Amino acid sequence: MDEKNIPADFKTLMKEQKTGLLVQSEREYREEQYHVMEKQIENRKGLFDSFYGDLLSQEQLNDYYSIIDEKYRSRAKEQTLYPDAVMAKMDKVRDAIQELRNLGVNEDSLLELLRPQRTLSRLYITSDYRIFLPEYNNVEVQLRPLPRAVFLLFLRHPEGIILKEMGDYFKELLEIYKCIKGSAFHEKKDRKSIVRICDPLDNSIHEKISRIHEALRHVLDETIAMKYYITGGRSEARQILVPQTLVCWNAQV
Repeated sequence: MDEKNIPADFKTLMKEQKTGLLVQSEREYREEQYHVMEKQIENRKGLFDSFYGDLLSQEQLNDYYSIIDEKYRSRAKEQTLYPDAVMAKMDKVRDAIQELRNLGVNEDSLLELLRPQRTLSRLYITSDYRIFLPEYNNVEVQLRPLPRAVFLLFLRHPEGIILKEMGDYFKELLEIYKCIKGSAFHEKKDRKSIVRICDPLDNSIHEKISRIHEALRHVLDETIAMKYYITGGRSEARQILVPQTLVCWNAQV
């Protein structure tokens, strides 16, 4: 077809689609850079563990882990995930927010403007322990068996769990893990993995929580993903803040 004969609105649509694809491909590239950074942090923590793990308390180790996180993440500016075209729009939003501040709009009102308007999706847990978000296009949260078992354990305990007391939940976590793995469960090897998660001197539980958050960010915008995180202060009970009314066990998908 001669380009002159293509309707103007169709050409506009093609241009918008092309732009969208370019932005998406650049975002995917930047996301890959982000995952490389996550791997670097994990390797650095592992190296630190191998040298000093037996000499320091878990609290001291966590302090050093925080320093490692801060060091690597300080290199990743917000441009890591967003191309220039998106950043330009974000700059315009910042300018608009500053104008509203100058006009006397208070911070609570500004936060209300920025707060995501999407309602939280229900969490569907199937009989074979897969995790779906039906209101978000029924997307599945893809997790390997160990972090999935940890996520489901915290879902079962909305009151929260203090990480240093994970040993109190050893049997329950082991049972969840057995159900997830089924016939693939290996008594000696897999039991050892659960022991590590429940050991307050081992960093395994922090690694699994990190994997959970990463999997949520992979399928959701971070402002929404955070609602499903395992959160809490260092010495406080960690919990998933999704209301229990949204958690559906043995759901049909």
